[in-house]
Amino acid sequence: MFTKQDYVKYFFQIKKIEESMGAGFLRCSERLDDPELKKFFLKMHREEMAHGGVADAMLEMFKDK
Repeated sequence: MFTKQDYVKYFFQIKKIEESMGAGFLRCSERLDDPELKKFFLKMHREEMAHGGVADAMLEMFKDK
């Protein structure tokens, strides 16, 4: 059985991973000259940031419980 603390810890870990991946994709996009690759990495950055938003929403759900 998972506790509230287990879920909160898990979603903090997920948030950290998503933010790290998003930052990595952004760094890659900044170093590229190829417009298609730059566009791809910027899209990946946005998607990772959106995933981090999901983790934030889940953390918010556990906040008052």
